Amino acid sequence: MEDVPSINTQETSCTICKTSMDLEDIYCSECGYPEKGTEREIALFHARRAMQKNQNMDAGKKIRSARNILYVMAGIVLVIGFFGFFQSQDVGVLITNAILGIIYLLLGAWTSKKPLAALLLGLFLYLTTIIISAIFDPSTILRGIILKIIITVYLGVGVYSASSIKK
Repeated sequence: MEDVPSINTQETSCTICKTSMDLEDIYCSECGYPEKGTEREIALFHARRAMQKNQNMDAGKKIRSARNILYVMAGIVLVIGFFGFFQSQDVGVLITNAILGIIYLLLGAWTSKKPLAALLLGLFLYLTTIIISAIFDPSTILRGIILKIIITVYLGVGVYSASSIKK
């Protein structure tokens, strides 16, 4: 029988994320912690991590704000649909607004799982609705312009914040 050379399989785990590491690894391949780094490198790692956590918390607040805008939009669209129906007795207005309201509700709920996709779709749906409304009745462009700008800005900030979060 031949002697098979033994392979050095000694491993350790990262202090921060507990990912297994080879003994000769300086940095964790998962989280980047400088396991065998200088005190300065370790301090920089913790400082960057704290800054990123604060940025993610701020982004989370902005995403929640944009989510709330989607919920408010759902309520507004549903109320406008009911008033439009009672005013014109047009079932099409009621059905269209009910569908839009439900879509906004679903997008608001979806922001907890996929915030960027949900907010992008919400923004796209909102802008598309404004454009279609303006095609049929150009006077709607100026009606509620301040509210339209506020909603667009909130959704835009939510989209930007969602795109900045890194998991």
